Amino acid sequence: MSKPVLFYGICGEGLGHAARSAALMERLESDFTVHVLTFGDALHFFRDRGFPNIHHIPGLTFIKKCQKIDWVASILHMLDFVRNGQKHLSHVEKIWDAIRPDMAITDFEPLVPRVAIQNKIPVLGVDNQAKISRCKLKELPFFLRLYQAVFSMAIEWVVPRKATRVVSCFHPEFCTPFKTVKAVVGPMLRSSITRLSPTDGGFTLVYYKDVVGECLFRVAKILGLRTVVYGGCEHAQNWPQFEFHPHGEGFPEALAACSVLVCPAGNQLLGEAAFLGKKTICIPQREQYEQAINGFYMEKIGLGKMVRNPAAPEREVGEFLRSPNPTKRLSTGVEDVANLVLAMRKARNQSSGS
Repeated sequence: MSKPVLFYGICGEGLGHAARSAALMERLESDFTVHVLTFGDALHFFRDRGFPNIHHIPGLTFIKKCQKIDWVASILHMLDFVRNGQKHLSHVEKIWDAIRPDMAITDFEPLVPRVAIQNKIPVLGVDNQAKISRCKLKELPFFLRLYQAVFSMAIEWVVPRKATRVVSCFHPEFCTPFKTVKAVVGPMLRSSITRLSPTDGGFTLVYYKDVVGECLFRVAKILGLRTVVYGGCEHAQNWPQFEFHPHGEGFPEALAACSVLVCPAGNQLLGEAAFLGKKTICIPQREQYEQAINGFYMEKIGLGKMVRNPAAPEREVGEFLRSPNPTKRLSTGVEDVANLVLAMRKARNQSSGS
């Protein structure tokens, strides 16, 4: 008997959506044949790992300028995406008609859930962004609460209200739903992370992203430890004291072995660091207020320090060095969400059989 088919729409902006989705797909691969529909960074992530069923679809991305988000250009891009919505939906519908899936999941990808609802099959939204539009975020500063209020409507538009929603983040205890969500769970972590035992190898690990830039290296230099960098290999000549590697293979092991992590403030990586108990100093991408929210909560849970002034980080690095090591947060939301998916499939089967 063939397995039911699951369509998984994944936002291709950055690698956090891809890593979170890959963690759930690992758990569901014995129960479903999974087809990934994505674009951008996530498309490369799954292609590089040899995933068999990948479909390239149009997607929404932030427009960057000078290592910060250009909000005007990004909003114009979103409006253009909406204006061409029917063409984009037709693209996904052709894939849908060729495969006829039984269920759908979206990680902040707007086309797959709309086609799923149109075809009257179960659809689940699993992402970090729903915490902004559907939860009261405890103790959040006024400016970030203002961002939450302004952008909640846009976040809600991405995933239609008829989809069942799950929030996944590394600080679930600070999220109180005020709109309907099925669950608020911890970070969705791949087995490449959860199978590892953390050690202290006496080095700083830098996760480099162009949108944050060389300030990551400047922070690592101040820390004064041997430094291993993943990404940014084009900068190796200017930083000969650092050891550079391309993003990808070997990073989970390096994360488990490092003494300190220096990184942007992405939800997924901060969740991995929290799981392994890695003292972390993060630098949010400029104008990316979702990352500022993540940085705020990484300090609240005692994971480390957020750098608010990348041009002169010495004071904040000094505070970071004096702060205690974090306690490991050995929790993952994968099993909870997988059980929810299986329950939705069972309910659909019972409904179809009645």
